[in-house]
Amino acid sequence: MSSYGNYHNAYKKASVNTLDQNKLIIMLYDGAIKNSSFAVEHMKSGEIEKVHNCLIKAKNIVTELMATLNMEQGGDIAKNLQSLYSYMFSQLIEANMEKKIEPIIVVIDLLKELRAAWVQINKKNKTQTTEQQVPQAMPQQNQENAEKRIRVTG
Repeated sequence: MSSYGNYHNAYKKASVNTLDQNKLIIMLYDGAIKNSSFAVEHMKSGEIEKVHNCLIKAKNIVTELMATLNMEQGGDIAKNLQSLYSYMFSQLIEANMEKKIEPIIVVIDLLKELRAAWVQINKKNKTQTTEQQVPQAMPQQNQENAEKRIRVTG
């Protein structure tokens, strides 16, 4: 591998390691959606080996999503997500074994809905973080002193 390739791989690894949890989950959804969509396209064109490879990748990503669940802190939401991920996993296996498009479409729709929810969570978290970082208004006395200094120097 060229030194450029080594730097590129190091950069990719560093960028993934510095992403927050929500962005990583969104990236996993993106990967599962992309591979599932490719599987549909390959199925339509009769490229069975490519279908298989894409569905295996999608299934592995769903497995990773399942592994990220925190069942202790997540409560009912984590349990529901686990059920959805298990269902998607079985649908991807069925699609791969029977070479059916319909189960893949169901999975893609579920993944897109869940991804949209995570995007909203990510936006909400960013908004809350930004609001916490915005300095509070000056107390009245400090504001009056600042106004006096402006009048004296201005």
